[in-house]
Order: sequence, then C-alpha cells, then structure tokens
Amino acid sequence: MRTLRHLAPGLAALLAALALTGCRGGSSDAALTPDGPGSQPPAANAPLTATTWTVASVDGAAAPAGPPGPARLTIAPDGTASGSLGCNRFSAPVTVAGATLTVGPPTTTRMACEGPAGAQERALTALFAAGPLTWKIQERTLTLTAPDGKGLTAEAASAAE
Repeated sequence: MRTLRHLAPGLAALLAALALTGCRGGSSDAALTPDGPGSQPPAANAPLTATTWTVASVDGAAAPAGPPGPARLTIAPDGTASGSLGCNRFSAPVTVAGATLTVGPPTTTRMACEGPAGAQERALTALFAAGPLTWKIQERTLTLTAPDGKGLTAEAASAAE
C-alpha cells in the first residue's frame, strides 16, 4: 500500500507546475512584446501573389454588396490574374515590375451586368486597362492606383475564406 510519503514528490511537482502556470496572469493568448503584455505585434503584409483579394472600393466608392457577389482577384506567381469582376469571371496576363503592375487584355464570361455590379465591372475593366498600376500593400489591404489617380482597395481573404 502506498503512503502519502510516496506521493509527496509527484504531488509537489504537480503543484509547482500548476503554480507556475497560474502565475502567468492575463489571457492565455496575450502577446508578449517589447511594449508589454497584451500589445499586439505589427501585422505582416499579405503577399501580392497567391492571395485572394476582395475589392472593397473602386474610385473611392464602396464596392456593391449582395448578389452576384464581391469582385475578387488573385494574382498567380506565373503571371496571370483571375477572379470575378463582380458579375463576370475573368482571366488576364499580369506583369509585375517593382511597384507597378500591368494587366493585359482580359478574357471574361459574357453575362449581362446591370446596376451597381455592372458599374463596378466597367470601372474595374477600365482601371485594369489604364496602363501600369502602382501597387502598395499595407498589412492586409492592397491599393492599386492608375496614372490618372483612379484606383481600388482590396482586402486579403482570411485563412478561413
């Protein structure tokens, strides 16, 4: 039969581990940074390629919500862009040179797009054809700007999307 004396070393180790865990304090997901516990490290920029970008605004106007769905684009490392213009799907060659991006002539489906989705599609098509676009990524937001100052903002899809 075991006595309390035989359990004491194991029990003491267990209690010490529990005490150390309990002394951490704060939330279990609190980040420890040079600014102290709880402050978050800066978010990393999403990569330009291999990220699905959902258009948030075009020429300063919020992207339309609702059917047929949001405009999205993905730029593949092989030099192609594909996605949805908000109504029609598209594919186009893309050249990235430094901070500029040039979209070649797109191949699209041919659904009739009216209303806000049609207006957004026309604005995106004109933007892509405007010549070299300057691109910039800040955290999870992509900004594309044409030489005339028109542009779009798009958000990187989350890992769950």
